[in-house]
Amino acid sequence: MSRSIGALEFRSISKGIEVSNEVVKKASVEIIYFKTICPGKFLVIVTGDEGEVNEAIDYGVEIADGTLVDSFKVHAVSQAIVQAFKNKYDSRTVEGAIGIMETGKVCTGIKALDHALKSSDSKLIKMQLAFGIGGKLVYVITGTLSSIECGLREAKLALDQQERANISIIPSPSEEMTQFLI
Repeated sequence: MSRSIGALEFRSISKGIEVSNEVVKKASVEIIYFKTICPGKFLVIVTGDEGEVNEAIDYGVEIADGTLVDSFKVHAVSQAIVQAFKNKYDSRTVEGAIGIMETGKVCTGIKALDHALKSSDSKLIKMQLAFGIGGKLVYVITGTLSSIECGLREAKLALDQQERANISIIPSPSEEMTQFLI
């Protein structure tokens, strides 16, 4: 079954917790991420069927009372992303090149990551959300150089014009560096 995910990113921790409670009461969704993130923001990510995720996120946006930083809904999400929230990866082995994308907001970064994975033959080997990195999202994908270039190009196209993303592509990463990276 194809799953959807949705997220609400708040500038208020207390309001984020309150709205999260209401969202899971409103729709049949499962919380896969529920944390205070840097700098003083709160993030909840839910998963479920498309209609339920739509209902949950739309309701959360409606009752956020001006505290929402960002939100998203991704339908038929790459399962690698759902697994990464559980700190599970298909493989943590670098296969050729690596690509790294850093976005200013978690929600924006996850949407871009989904585009990268769906548009290329690359694998997610690391995803770091917000905590200790100023509210950003950083992810690392691996594959052939052409796959990485294609995936990150598509990810960047998925961003709004005002969204900033830092992208690095390393065609032949050193073994020593990859040990520390993963």
